[in-house]
Parts: sequence; C-alpha cells; structure tokens
Amino acid sequence: AVIRFSRLTAAVVEQDFAAVMRDVPLLRAWSGQDWPTPDFTVEENLVDLVRHDLEHEEGIAFTYSVLLGHDVVGCIYVRPFADALSTRDVEPPDDPQLGSGTVVRGWAHEVPADELISSSLAEHGGDFGDGARRWWQTNTDCPDQLAACERLGLTDRREFRGPTATWVLCAVPE
Repeated sequence: AVIRFSRLTAAVVEQDFAAVMRDVPLLRAWSGQDWPTPDFTVEENLVDLVRHDLEHEEGIAFTYSVLLGHDVVGCIYVRPFADALSTRDVEPPDDPQLGSGTVVRGWAHEVPADELISSSLAEHGGDFGDGARRWWQTNTDCPDQLAACERLGLTDRREFRGPTATWVLCAVPE
C-alpha cells in the first residue's frame, strides 16, 4: 500500500492516540524520551495535536499523519534545522553551512523505514523552501532508520549527543 500524508489536526485525535499507544517502546526509542507514558490519555494527546496544529498554522513546524488507506499509522514532523535539534535538547552547531535546511523525522507502523523516509523527504523535505537541504533525523536507538538512510544514499551523517540520546542527521552528500 502507498502511504499518504495529511495535516495532523484534532480531527484524528482517536486514531492518532491509537497509533501512539500501539507500540510504546518503539516511540520511546524513537523520541529518546519517556513519551508516551503508560498513563498517557486521549486528552493529553489532544493538547499535543492542538499545539502541532498551531505550529503548522504559524509556519513554525509542520506535522502530518502518516496514512495507510484511511488509517493513521504514524506521524512525521518537519522543522527547520536548528529547531529540530533544539527540540531534542541539542545545541545547534554554529556553522551556517551545516546549520541550515529542513529536517524531517517520523515513525510509522506497517511501513518499511525506507518507504517512510523516502516518501517523507520527497513530499515534505521542501516545506521550508525547495532550495533547502533535506535531512532525516533519527537516533542511534533506531537501527532500522539508520540502515534505511544508508540504503537510500543519505550518507552525509552528522551525530549530536543529547542528554538522552545521540541524534543522527542524514542527507544526500553535497
């Protein structure tokens, strides 16, 4: 099945919540945090969705549901380079050549990492400008995404040590 993307809004709160809670260990490894907590509620998820929708509206960041058919199976997040690192508690590098571009990160059930990464970068890697460099962000606890980046030719790899994880940005070499 082909994946599609749809702007993440409160309208899919129940489906998004089900996708989030479907595999808590996967999301904790991916996020490098203790999110979602075992007692995470639909109401807390709604707060997150409203926040992401407001960021989208204001052009700060863009968040999309990953859809298989009509089912929400994951999420991708599109942020400017420095913001993507700072939201993971990493100080962005003071290097204009490296510290620019669009960063996409995400997770999905039932979707191979190669397909998630290639589709996400192709469809939303230009959300902050078509000329911007397109990076995929993951961390060292997500070996499937790291291997997929290698297979896809995203071999320009930069690592940033954060308080809870080592974050990895991968792009096509310039």
